Amino acid sequence: MTMRTMIIVMLSAMLAAGCAVHTPPARTDSPEYVTAIGQQPGTDDKVGATAANIVYVPGRGLLCGTAGLMSGVIMVLTMGQSYDSASQIMHGACSGPWWVRPSDIRQTVP
Repeated sequence: MTMRTMIIVMLSAMLAAGCAVHTPPARTDSPEYVTAIGQQPGTDDKVGATAANIVYVPGRGLLCGTAGLMSGVIMVLTMGQSYDSASQIMHGACSGPWWVRPSDIRQTVP
């Protein structure tokens, strides 16, 4: 084997091993989480989450779209030199949950 082929095989094996041990975070609607906080979301929490989503989801979309436009303007004006700033604006506005779950309403405050 050539050196290049060995490096490719080793990097592929490391990537596969890293993906194999990756587990997604636990859902807050899971039974384990419910027993951990001691309360189960009720009908009032579901109604509250639905009502919150009527305003939250479109507002979140508007915020993410505006951040995308701002990031594009920053990249054009600085000719790509402020990539980190533009990336932080996008990640700050577009990452995270896009809807409110009933368990988010029911969570206890420490």
